[in-house]
Amino acid sequence: MAVVENFTNEGLDRILSFIPRNSGGPAVDTTLYLAAITTAGTVDGTTALNGNNVPSRLTVWATDYITGNAAGTRGGGGDPIIGTGAYARKSIANSDWGAPVTNGAGRQTTSLQESFAQSTAAWSNQNVVGFAIVTAATAGAGIAYFYSTFTDNSTVAMNASGIALQIQPFWQFDV
Repeated sequence: MAVVENFTNEGLDRILSFIPRNSGGPAVDTTLYLAAITTAGTVDGTTALNGNNVPSRLTVWATDYITGNAAGTRGGGGDPIIGTGAYARKSIANSDWGAPVTNGAGRQTTSLQESFAQSTAAWSNQNVVGFAIVTAATAGAGIAYFYSTFTDNSTVAMNASGIALQIQPFWQFDV
């Protein structure tokens, strides 16, 4: 199976405000955050998230991807409740990202491997199917740039204490 990924409209709007417009809008993000995508949400309000599906590019993080809430007609829900089982979004410094390289039909940049805090109990939404790259550590704040399944389209169960989820985040533009 191929990785399923997409940039959100809100993320692309933000990128296109920086380059080429330099619109004077939002400041360039110096730190991004890694959030878990779980099976608790939907792609588009009807199709369940799984190892082959990520939220729609129309998903708006602050209104659709509400922590622990799978409602929303554009898809969303599924980010575990922050603090449950020690879940917290993981910061990714801009210096963690590598140089862009050709990957398949596009260009990709990959971060260093990032580790979430070891679980102290089951996460509120236990079946992790991918990740989001977002602009805020706080639930329901900021925007999402990018959603992706894991490269092997797997599901990781965060259903007990003592589990350490490690992800090597990337983002890619395909032509």
